[in-house]
Amino acid sequence: MFRRLVVGLGIAALTAGPVGAQNFEIGPRLGYVKWKSETGIKPSAMMGVDAMFKISSRLGVGARFDVARPGTDNQYFAAEMTFGDTTLVFAVQQPLTVLQYGALAQFETGGSFSVFARGGAGGRTISLDPQSARGRISTTEWAFNAGAGLRIRSGGGTSVLLLVEDLIYPKFARNDLNPVEPRFRPTRFPDVVPYQADYDGTAHNIYASISFVFTPGGGR
Repeated sequence: MFRRLVVGLGIAALTAGPVGAQNFEIGPRLGYVKWKSETGIKPSAMMGVDAMFKISSRLGVGARFDVARPGTDNQYFAAEMTFGDTTLVFAVQQPLTVLQYGALAQFETGGSFSVFARGGAGGRTISLDPQSARGRISTTEWAFNAGAGLRIRSGGGTSVLLLVEDLIYPKFARNDLNPVEPRFRPTRFPDVVPYQADYDGTAHNIYASISFVFTPGGGR
């Protein structure tokens, strides 16, 4: 079934006919991400841009770049300091910088109101706040995306894209976001933060966005 769907999409794209001379699109994007709760990242805004080359009127390939500045959820991170017989426990929160980048492929039905599906692969880099962590610390791993949406063409080579995507982050380790040095992590009262156990796995993050797409030269 899946093979038939892929073959069908490929045939449809190749027989859709060539596009005009202006077959390059740029799409600034603004949206909101609901990060998987176990990642320890709070929901946040995310902005980015797509650059798409239209192979045909229905199929395009290109690249994406996105950036977000979410904060960590302090229920997952804590610091402990002991002074004599007194122990103080602090909930720790910090801003992060999340970058996602990679290649894209998009297939759409065509028309003034066009349904499309897209997917891509690339990488992500998550950087801790250098003032909260022990200097400049970041992790880089694979990132994938899969989603669908609606294109509304407004003429003159411009469109509005409404999109919902799953931002897939494999090999995600929440402990990589912990800015607290090991010597300050809770040992005397390890259960003071109820969700301190680490999370390792694939994080599925839901991203809803709106994109304003234009063709350089106005499609002329």
